[in-house]
Amino acid sequence: MWNRNVVLSACIATAVAAGAVWACGPDFPSQLLDHRDATLKATPQNSFAWEAAHLLPATDTLRPQESEASPYDTPKPVDEAKSQGMTPGQWQRVLTLRQSVDGNKAYDDGKDLPEDLRLYVAGAVDYAAANKACAAAVNPAEATTAAASPTSTAATTACDKPDQAKTDLAIASFEKVLALPPEQATLRSVWAAYMLGRIHALRANAAIGDAAVFKRERDAAAKAFQLARTRAVAGASDTQGLGVSSFGEEARLYLYNGRQQCSWANLYVDNNDCGAGIAAADLKHAIALYAAQAGHGSDSAVQSLATLAGNVLRDDDRAAALVDGPLSQRLLVAYALARLGDDEGSDAATATPSPAKLNPALPALVQAIEKQGLDHVAGADRLAALAYRSGRYDLAATLAAKAPGPLASWVDAKLALHKGDLAAAAAAYADAAKAFPKSDDPKAAIQPSNVPLIGGEQGVLALARGEYVEAMGHLYDAANRDDRDGNVYTGDDGGIGDADERFYVGDDDDGIGYSDDTFYVAERVLTIDELKAFVDAHAAATPVPARSIEKDHKDGIGTLAGRLRWLLARRLMRAARYDEAQAYFPASSDPRFGNVDLRAKANEYASDMHKADSAWTDIGKAQARYAAAVIARENGMELLGFEQGPDYVDSGGGFQGGSGHSAADLKQTFVTDGERQRFTDSAAKLDWRFHYRYIAADEASAAADLLPPRSQAFAAVMCKAASWMREGPPDYEDHYQGYGDAKPSGPSEAQRRVAAYYQRYVKEGAYVSWNDNFGADCEAPDFDHARLLLRHQRIVKAKHLVRHWLPYEIAAFVLVVAGLAGWWVRRRRRNAVA
Repeated sequence: MWNRNVVLSACIATAVAAGAVWACGPDFPSQLLDHRDATLKATPQNSFAWEAAHLLPATDTLRPQESEASPYDTPKPVDEAKSQGMTPGQWQRVLTLRQSVDGNKAYDDGKDLPEDLRLYVAGAVDYAAANKACAAAVNPAEATTAAASPTSTAATTACDKPDQAKTDLAIASFEKVLALPPEQATLRSVWAAYMLGRIHALRANAAIGDAAVFKRERDAAAKAFQLARTRAVAGASDTQGLGVSSFGEEARLYLYNGRQQCSWANLYVDNNDCGAGIAAADLKHAIALYAAQAGHGSDSAVQSLATLAGNVLRDDDRAAALVDGPLSQRLLVAYALARLGDDEGSDAATATPSPAKLNPALPALVQAIEKQGLDHVAGADRLAALAYRSGRYDLAATLAAKAPGPLASWVDAKLALHKGDLAAAAAAYADAAKAFPKSDDPKAAIQPSNVPLIGGEQGVLALARGEYVEAMGHLYDAANRDDRDGNVYTGDDGGIGDADERFYVGDDDDGIGYSDDTFYVAERVLTIDELKAFVDAHAAATPVPARSIEKDHKDGIGTLAGRLRWLLARRLMRAARYDEAQAYFPASSDPRFGNVDLRAKANEYASDMHKADSAWTDIGKAQARYAAAVIARENGMELLGFEQGPDYVDSGGGFQGGSGHSAADLKQTFVTDGERQRFTDSAAKLDWRFHYRYIAADEASAAADLLPPRSQAFAAVMCKAASWMREGPPDYEDHYQGYGDAKPSGPSEAQRRVAAYYQRYVKEGAYVSWNDNFGADCEAPDFDHARLLLRHQRIVKAKHLVRHWLPYEIAAFVLVVAGLAGWWVRRRRRNAVA
C-alpha cells in the first residue's frame, strides 16, 4: 500500500497546482493486508477507554450528565427547567429568588415552592454571596456567579478565602434539606449533599498546612459525596448527574502530595513532580473512585484514569508501589498496552514485540507484577498480552493459561506465529473466535470492536496458508460484524472525471472497517468461479428498501452483500460471461445504486457485443461494436470497473489509491506465490486508470476497421475514441505515477493513443469540418450514410472495372456469341441428317 501521507500531500499539492476543486477522496481505511507481518504480530489489546470503563462495572442505574452542547446554544426555558428537575414555573421562580439579597429573604419569598427546593435556593444564595469576591476577581462582568475558576493571583486568594459566615449559612440550609424526611427532599437532597461536599473540599484545601483540620474536612467532604450517591440511588432527583460526578469530586480529595492538591495540569506535564508526592494508598483510593465513575459511563473519569496512569508510569518505583492493588494493577497494564508506544510518537495500537526498541517502562511493569507473585495477578490475560509485547514469551504463555478466554487464545495465536507455527496459530484463532462473550457482559475479556479484528486476522493468516476461500470467509464475516465501510467519502469530484458523487458516502464516519480487504480478496485473489460459489452461499440478494433516494444517498451504496454481488457482476462482464452477470447486478428499482438500470444496460451491452460478431454486414457489425463502446465509456465504471485499482469503484472513480494493493505490496511476508500469481492473472488486460475507457476506445477503433475510411462515420468513430482518451481528470499515470515516483519522461498511454488515432484519421479518412478540433468536437457517426457511401463506392468500382476492361469484354462477348452460333449450326445439321 502506498504511503498515505504521501498520497494526501500529493492530492493537496495537485489540487492547488491545478487550480481545480478535486476531492481528495476517502478517509484512508485501515487495511489489515497492508502490512501483514505487523497485523499478525501486533499485540492483542483493548482500548484504554473500554478497559477503564470495565474496571468497576456499575451495579446501579446512575448515569453521568457530561453534555457536549455548544456554550453558545441558549437552551429553551422548558428544557432548562427539565434539566433542573423542575417545572417551568418553578424554574422561573427560582431564577427570581436567586436575585435575593440573602438566603433568609429567598427562603421567606419562596413559600410557594417545595420545602427542600426552598431551603436549597436559600443555601445557594448564601453560597454565591460568600464567593462574590471570587467571582468578581475572576470575571467582573459575572460577579453574581460563583462557578468561575480563578485565573490570577488575586482571584486565587479571593477564591481560597470565601466569606466564612455566609458559607456557614449556606451549610446550614443544605443540612436542613438533608434533615427532611427523604420523601420531602426528592428535588434537592442530592444537590445539597453534593454542595456540602464541595464546601468541605474547599475548606480541606485551605487547611493543607493543618493535618488535623485537613483530615476532618476531607472526611466530611467524602461523606457528603457518598451521601449524594446514596440519595441518588434511592431515587432522589439527579438530573445533573451529580451522583456520578461525586465519584470524581471525592477522588480529587486524595490527590494531595502533602503540600498541595495536584491539578490535572500538574499530573499531565512530564517535568512536573507534583504527583510523585502522593501516597500510594491515596492514589489507589482515587483510582478506585475514578474507576467506579468510569464504570457508570463517565468519559471524564476515563481521562482522569489515563492521566493518573500516565503520571505513575513515568517512574518504575511508583508503578511498583501500586501493583499490589488489583484495580491499580489492571489500570497500569491497560494503559501500558494501549497508550505506551515503544518509540517517541509511536502508537501502542500497532506495536509489535521488538526488544531492541522496547519502551523500558513495559518490562519494568511486568517484572514488578511478576515479583508480587503470579497467583496475585489481576487480569492474567491482559498481563499475558503485555508480557508478549515485552518479549517475555514464556511468561505470556504461562499467564494465558491462567485465564482461558478469547484474549488468552488471541495471545496464544501470536505466540504460535512467533514460533512460525501457522497451523497452531490458526487453531488458537479458532478458539478465540468461538469464545466471544456477549457484548453486554461486564466481565468480557475483549471489547466488541476486537471481535471483527480477530476474524480479520484469521483471514490474513488463511491467505498466508494459501487458503483463499477460507480467507474470504473470515474477512467477509469480519466486515459484516464490523458493519462499517472501509472507505468514507467526502465531497464530490468538482465535475472532473468519472466520479459519481452518489458513491461519496459510507456506512459510518471513521473509515475503519474491513470491507477493503474483503473486496481485494474477492476481486484479485479468488477465481471468478470461486467468488461466484462464495456469493451464492453467503451473499444473498437483499430486498430493495422502501426508502427515499435522499435517505439512500446518505446511507451509502447498499449492504456488503449487495456490493459483493455487484463486484461479481462486473467480473463476469469483464470475462464476457454476460448471461451469468445479469442476476448479480442490483435490481432495476434499487435507488442505492443510482438512476441507471444496470441490468438493462448490461443486457444492452451484451446484445451489442453479440451483434458485433454476428451481424450480416460489416457496417452492421461496426455499428453494434460502436454502440457497445459508447456504453463501455458512459457506464463502464458500473458495468466493467474494478472495485479497487485501476478504476476504484469504491470511491466512484473520484480518487486513485487508498484501497487495494499493487504488485510491490505483495513482496511482503505472509504472501504466497499462489496469491501473487492470482493477483497477476486477475489484473485488467488494459491496466491503466479508468481501464474501461481503453476498452471503449479499442472497440471504437475495431468498429472503424469495418467502416469505409472515407465515410463520416469512420472520422466520427476515430474522433470519439480520441475524445475518450483526452477528457477527464489529469492523466494519473503522468501526474501521479506511483504516488511520489518520478514523472514519466515520455507521453502517457492515453496521449500516445490520441496521437495514433489522429494520425490514422489523417492517413485514411476524409476531411471533415471539425478536423481542426479532432478529439474535442466530434459529430455522432452516421452509419446510414456510411452504407450509402459503401453502396456508391461499389457501384463506382463496378463502373470503373467495366470501362477499364471493355475491349476484352467485347472480345469475350463476340467469342461467346460465335461459339453459340457455331453450336446452333452444328445442332441443326445433326437434326437434318437424322
